Amino acid sequence: MRYLLIMICFSFTNVVAQKKWPLATQTWTFHKHTLLETIDNADSLGIQYLEAFPGQLVGNGYNGKFTYTLSADERARLKTHLKNKGINIVAMGVLDKWFYNADNLEKFFVFANEMGISYITAEPEWADLDLFNELAEKYKVKVGLHCHPKPESHYWQPDSMRVAMQGRRYIGAWPDIGHWARSGVYIQQGIKKLKKKMWGMHFKDVQQFDNIKTADTFFGEGVCNLPAVIKQLKKMKFKGVITMEYEVYENNMPAMYKNRGYVENLLMRWYPKFTVAFLENF
Repeated sequence: MRYLLIMICFSFTNVVAQKKWPLATQTWTFHKHTLLETIDNADSLGIQYLEAFPGQLVGNGYNGKFTYTLSADERARLKTHLKNKGINIVAMGVLDKWFYNADNLEKFFVFANEMGISYITAEPEWADLDLFNELAEKYKVKVGLHCHPKPESHYWQPDSMRVAMQGRRYIGAWPDIGHWARSGVYIQQGIKKLKKKMWGMHFKDVQQFDNIKTADTFFGEGVCNLPAVIKQLKKMKFKGVITMEYEVYENNMPAMYKNRGYVENLLMRWYPKFTVAFLENF
């Protein structure tokens, strides 16, 4: 009954989580839709924060994708649209070798700065780590190291992330716990290794451990032991961004309602001070 009441609340209200722990969704979850459609989806889910995929088409009235190629007018219009919706893009990513090069990397940081985005989630090439750190300092946009499954990603092991962050003040960690499980990484141990320099995470569940081809599943029904993850984050006094991601793309809004309810229940269980505040205009 409690779960049903929570789901009804999500269906008819906008929900605001405490500012110290933004609950976001990665727009890749809805990448078969436009960014404008994704913003509407987030609004329907009661989610105020997005981690925006830089290859996503913006949609009606905009010329192209959510990236630095948007004109000044388009950037201004999109910022106004987000403000009117009460939604913030807190991170942009994942920026990897398929997106950036020596000629355009700084343009991503300029774009993020102008759009008020706090983080770029990225998988830099090893040789580019110092440049990412320098640009992060210059434009006041921190870099969160992401991981895809082994062996492709440089950062699939928490130890690799830790080495990459060392001595680079503006580079932290933003792991994908589902990809950790796919790669045979024990999630709680990985979190402990990254400590307070973990600025965010992709939060998901997968069907099998140590199988890079295993599929996503509903939160709480896979091998990621999400209650233990939240418990560990609380123990570490984590105050970063939880980005929900669900890599099942067709007609996935009902699943995302279910996933959102599951996460909210976990947060309320482990964080007594976590509250769900309803907007005054409801």
